[in-house]
Amino acid sequence: MTNIKERVHLIAEYKGIHKVEFFKGLGLSYANFKGVQKNSALGSDAIATILSTYKDVSPEWLISGVGELLRADNHHSEEVAITLPSKIDRPVDNGSLAAALEKVINAQQATIQSQEITIAALSARIDQLEKKKKTKKKR
Repeated sequence: MTNIKERVHLIAEYKGIHKVEFFKGLGLSYANFKGVQKNSALGSDAIATILSTYKDVSPEWLISGVGELLRADNHHSEEVAITLPSKIDRPVDNGSLAAALEKVINAQQATIQSQEITIAALSARIDQLEKKKKTKKKR
């Protein structure tokens, strides 16, 4: 199973757009989609940007990985509005919605843990530099 950022890469690959150009066109940083950051969560603004730019991409597939990359009603993709789950006319499978939300929560927790590690490393580096600066002043 892929995570949401890996699915965004698949969109670029499917569209035949070089990844750097793809992310630049969306106003997103490619660095946030590779390496350790690839496992972090993707914000709702970025998701909205992707779905509004590529209207033929299935929101359900992008968010949860369920279904196909392209919307089933692809021939009307320019006319289809993105709707919030509370406004969907068809019944929602609460099991897959709960699973998708759990994935989002897990990804957010992974992002928080990654950021805490980065903050700790940066704090330690700042402490080292401050000690080095104090040592130089004493000389």
